Amino acid sequence: GAINVDGALLFNVFDGTVAATQLKLADPFGRAPHLSGNLAMRELDLDLLTRTFSFGNMQGRIDVDVNNLELQCWQPARFDARLSSSAGNYPRKISQKAVQNISALGGAGAAAAIQRSYLRFFENFGYDRIGWSCKLRNGVCAMGGVDNGNGGAYAIVKGGGIPAITVMGYNRSVSWSELITRLKRVTQG
Repeated sequence: GAINVDGALLFNVFDGTVAATQLKLADPFGRAPHLSGNLAMRELDLDLLTRTFSFGNMQGRIDVDVNNLELQCWQPARFDARLSSSAGNYPRKISQKAVQNISALGGAGAAAAIQRSYLRFFENFGYDRIGWSCKLRNGVCAMGGVDNGNGGAYAIVKGGGIPAITVMGYNRSVSWSELITRLKRVTQG
């Protein structure tokens, strides 16, 4: 009735690594399969990742941790996810299309502000750090960013270089189904 994986499953993807640990699968062929575990992704190449989807271009490297992952009937029921810039010295650029798509994940507003400002004349921007988090509980994703702010807005992309842009998130709580709808919309172009 249950499968437990001792050790880790390792994958090489997007010029980085993914380690899946503490994997447990209960009732795999039953009516309500339940999978739990942790994922640690390191040094994923944003250029390769963003070229795979219709998202806009980003250059840099990211680390992603998904802890306390629980899938029920193959749907996410709970997790603590954190995405952040990898340590190191590498090019950090983000295209205007990627900025607009990241902004669309948090709701309307920022993309329209770019189009009305002088920033519309630039195709790419520099950034210093990227950070985003989601704690999924009861179908709601509690989100944060690079610094988590003070309960209000939070930075998802913190600007650096010339020209630089900072992308802010304003929605702290988003339903999981709405977030998935937004992700599909921006990745399908």
